[in-house]
Amino acid sequence: MLPADDDTVRFAGVRWYGAGLFVREERKGSKVKGKCFALKPGMLIYNRLFAWKQSFAIVDDEYDGVVVSSEFPQFEVDTAKAVPEFLALYCSSPVFADKALSLSTGSAAVSRNRLKEADFLRLTAALPPKESQVKILEIIAAVDKAIKALLAEVDAAEAARVALLGDLLQRRDDSWNECAIGKLGTLTRGKRFTKSEYVESGIGCIHYSQIHTDFGALTTEVHSWLPEEMRPKLRFAKPGNLVIAGTSENIQGVLKAVAWLGEDPVAVHDDAYILEHGLEPRFASYLFASPEFREQARHVISDTKVVRVSRDALARLVIPKPPPSTQASIADAMEAIDKQIQATADEAAKAQTARAALIDALLTQKVEVAV
Repeated sequence: MLPADDDTVRFAGVRWYGAGLFVREERKGSKVKGKCFALKPGMLIYNRLFAWKQSFAIVDDEYDGVVVSSEFPQFEVDTAKAVPEFLALYCSSPVFADKALSLSTGSAAVSRNRLKEADFLRLTAALPPKESQVKILEIIAAVDKAIKALLAEVDAAEAARVALLGDLLQRRDDSWNECAIGKLGTLTRGKRFTKSEYVESGIGCIHYSQIHTDFGALTTEVHSWLPEEMRPKLRFAKPGNLVIAGTSENIQGVLKAVAWLGEDPVAVHDDAYILEHGLEPRFASYLFASPEFREQARHVISDTKVVRVSRDALARLVIPKPPPSTQASIADAMEAIDKQIQATADEAAKAQTARAALIDALLTQKVEVAV
């Protein structure tokens, strides 16, 4: 299809591990250069680059008219043999992923392996009777409903925490001050290291990307280490310092902070900043998630290919500075909510693991389905 120049064209993608379709970007028709194809409800679709990561879905009515590139082929399902949603579930299973990877071709890097349409159609699927397919879908739908409820609970608690934090920070009196971050103490940038340099034990380190994915507002442990001989080339956060992401793929992630509360100094990546300060460490970290701070940060972000904030821009941002007892009280309230959020998130993660095991058992007939 060729969109008109003034059209807003929505492009869809297929998430990994059977997580379904999503709208990944919008473009003006004038910016669409390659061929695009309209999605059709009821069709089976997959991502050719990530079939081995179980990237399959059925197009539902919500995506009628949304488009995809040629990397997302669509297929009509023979409904006499398969319930479309069951076929997508089967194709999103680990056993099918292994078959898909065996026929995928491309560059040496696995992440660029492509399953071509002709090779996909060569693959076989062990389908139970349609009655069993429907029953399996009902079982998995019940599990999905429970997982969705847990994730919604996490989202609601996170939103409530942000709102409460904003409210607590507005309850100011004459004992509070304001201070530019650069006046709090020393603000330095970390030093370069790469993930290829990780070792099994050595100098604990925090890569900027881990601030987004591995840590909450505080941590006492690291997940990666560097060799001892690199020590002279590194910069370290001391216990109590903040480690702040200076770079992110999105505006929400940049300037996320984590308080380092481990026993020893930790090496920090050069796309992150180290803030040595005089605040209660947990309180300092939570400040960076407050609505008031995020609104300030929005005006100093360099939104290029990746989102960045310079050291000088960060140093100019202003934060509230209540008495130490108030800092501790606010931090205690936020940490209590965080513990509840983490407990619910852990429960959702366990349910997702159980879901994967259940799907495997049902599809391989380790567990029989009573129809």
